[in-house]
Amino acid sequence: MSSIATFRVSPLFTINPEIRPQFPLRVQCLDGSDSTVLSSDSLVANGTSFTGEKEKNTAIFHGSTEDKTKSGIPNDGGNGRLKSRVEKTWLKDVISNDLEALWDDGYGTKTIKDYLDGAKEFSRTDGGPPRWFCPIECGKPLKNSPILLFLPGMDGVGLGLTLHHKALGKAFEVWCLHIPVYDRTPFKELVEYVEETVRQEHASSPDKPIYLVGDSFGGCLALAVAARNPKIDLVLVLANPATSFGRSQLQPLFPILEALPNELHIAVPYLLSFVLGNPMKMATVDIDNRLPPRLQSEKLSANLIALLPRLSDLPDIIAKDTLVWKLKLLKSAAAYTNSRLHAVKAEVLVLASGQDYMLPSGEEAQRLKSSLQNCKVRYFKENGHTILMEKNINLLTVIKGTGKYRRSQRTDLVSDFLPPSMSEFKHGFDNVG
Repeated sequence: MSSIATFRVSPLFTINPEIRPQFPLRVQCLDGSDSTVLSSDSLVANGTSFTGEKEKNTAIFHGSTEDKTKSGIPNDGGNGRLKSRVEKTWLKDVISNDLEALWDDGYGTKTIKDYLDGAKEFSRTDGGPPRWFCPIECGKPLKNSPILLFLPGMDGVGLGLTLHHKALGKAFEVWCLHIPVYDRTPFKELVEYVEETVRQEHASSPDKPIYLVGDSFGGCLALAVAARNPKIDLVLVLANPATSFGRSQLQPLFPILEALPNELHIAVPYLLSFVLGNPMKMATVDIDNRLPPRLQSEKLSANLIALLPRLSDLPDIIAKDTLVWKLKLLKSAAAYTNSRLHAVKAEVLVLASGQDYMLPSGEEAQRLKSSLQNCKVRYFKENGHTILMEKNINLLTVIKGTGKYRRSQRTDLVSDFLPPSMSEFKHGFDNVG
């Protein structure tokens, strides 16, 4: 079997020595029958070796380089033809054994600006199929940490956990799903792709839970996979799941968006950016509440100004054809998933926003709680649709606080204990103060 090691490459597998990606990633190639062996310090594409920077403490992913295009990009052989075989070998020093109190979880060091910078790079056309990647920022997980699979929202980029990579990387082995901009894989085949990874992980570690974090559209994916695999120990964390898409407040506008001329589409992503999230909540993630009001205002102003040039890249991330496809995909995802809710046996935690202007997430959370066998709901009244990008939402803290973190089939209050981080301490101190 061929192998591919961890090294810094473009998240879209673009083999171009002139490109300096801003987002270092561990990338898992899709499997095939190719027998070419790639060394740990270089990537070979069409006979050319591109030396990469090896990480000292990293995971090695086994896959293949079959069906590469002339640019060195893996090709899926056609829309929807997904190939996945995930086998991992950990280096001896990749595991961290303990975590000190008031550890640095990195929350507040990354913002929506970092997401937009990464999304711009990810939006490059590569012709490849959906794939998994592991952000280098996640670092080393604790010993016996469970795997966490992030399933993205409508954007499909896979960077929706940008604010949480460092924190989650301590408690989980984090994999993120990337669905390229021009990929047109049907919903059912996306479900099968994720499902195959879930089954392989369960086969390799049957005593560990598998976490599926689904953001909006990804929430439908997570529920669909859970419904098809009721005997696998799954923990679902759903952020404003799109199962309520049929009741979206924007339904009357969708036909208009599809008919809109290309010249006018450039304005649509700008409008959606304000509908999907709370701009103030996103712009204040890295602002310390203990700063004097004047300094907070200056920082907020600087953040908002810095966002403006980045918003100009949104039409590339959500092109018109892509938007039309995504809306159809959301419709089929909601219908497919809702018809199978009765089969979901997994633990489910729903995070619902009170100011979601795209979906009726508050009502949907209540519906899911009554429809699912094991479901908890946490409401966040002041947050918007993109809750994972907004201030005061530390995902690891939420998972811990709801009693959903465990490393085995049952919660062990001693071995599963995670000490408070510095950001958690500061947040608690500010609230008490």
